[in-house]
Amino acid sequence: MTRTFGIDTSHMSEEELLTALGELEQQRRALYARELAVLAELDGRGTASQKGYRDLPTLTREVLRVNPSDARQRVAHARAVVRRYGPGGIPLEPDLPEVGAAAAEGVIGPEHIETIRATVDRFPQPVSLPDREHAEALLTKAAREYEPHTITTLGREILARLDQDGTPPTEDELARPERSLDWRETRGGRLHGTFDLDAETAAVLTGLIEPRAKPSSTTDEPDRRSKFQRQGDAFADVLRVAAGCPEEGPTEAGEPFTVMVTVTLEDLKHGTGYGLLHGQESYSAAQIRRMACDSYLVPAVLGGKGEILDIGQRTRAVPLAIRRALILRDRGCTFPGCRRKPKQCQAHHVIPWALGGATALYNLTLLCWYHHNLIHHTDWQVRMRNGLPEFIPPAFLDPERRPRRNLLHRQGKEGV
Repeated sequence: MTRTFGIDTSHMSEEELLTALGELEQQRRALYARELAVLAELDGRGTASQKGYRDLPTLTREVLRVNPSDARQRVAHARAVVRRYGPGGIPLEPDLPEVGAAAAEGVIGPEHIETIRATVDRFPQPVSLPDREHAEALLTKAAREYEPHTITTLGREILARLDQDGTPPTEDELARPERSLDWRETRGGRLHGTFDLDAETAAVLTGLIEPRAKPSSTTDEPDRRSKFQRQGDAFADVLRVAAGCPEEGPTEAGEPFTVMVTVTLEDLKHGTGYGLLHGQESYSAAQIRRMACDSYLVPAVLGGKGEILDIGQRTRAVPLAIRRALILRDRGCTFPGCRRKPKQCQAHHVIPWALGGATALYNLTLLCWYHHNLIHHTDWQVRMRNGLPEFIPPAFLDPERRPRRNLLHRQGKEGV
């Protein structure tokens, strides 16, 4: 019999091991929530000063034998999510009650709590209470399903919408964006250097490089180049094109390089509000107007509720017009928690084309190569509901198999 840390795992099936792993994590998280409740009570009683310590984090460090930063974080979590009582029994309500409720259930852990707390602390001031509560609810809902890194990305999107203008650029910055390129020649005529580009120029550069840096599929041999080698080769290719034929540029899905920007017509006209570049990065409408001066603009027909109208066709290959509509609707890989951009995605037929599924917007969704393969070879399922894709996880991940959506992309349309 094999016993590891008091647990006999030798007789357990893989499904039982996975279930045990999830249950143990939930117990760990629930115990952490109980620890926060104890810290909140000690904080309310002023125990640290009574025992001669400078503050509660210092006392916590001594009792638990943890690093100072860990002690400070635990006390900060207790103050943020647990209801406590101050001098004279005055109740002190937590700043993040929904986060505290999820922590008590054991569905989120300290990493999720820290991510949400850090995001809320960066909110611009003043921020209305309804906006703050709605943001907390959205982040907590996402934390119940996704890893902390995904919550961090979602938090950045929320911050971008609460502080749309950001730090106003100076007149000099608007007229002459700061860019730098530094290189030195090495032996054999090679160049080595660094560069720093403004956001608009960076979008142009990545748009030129990424379509050309995909692994080659022109031969039977696999592409053994590293990601950095492929990008270097793509950069050299772009330079050759620019030097030899300025009017010719790389193509993606059969058309010249296009920067896809989503912005309302009124905001674009007046230079107010914000828009999304490639469905992800937020830009002010003033920046988008500058980009539109010499860009190829792609119109999209929207319905009364902002939905993209169906432009489906009866072919297996996805036409350019439908791919454009997919980019505007999905904004990237639609698998829950994935952050890959549209240019890194393929169009997936929800109902397979071979089984009669149409090559139409209502039957397509964007998936990156990894999640495209996952859908085809695992128990994950995808379906369309109300014109949007949603994903059904395997039973071992969620016995109830509750549908999930990618909040990172959809959040931009739902607002804060």
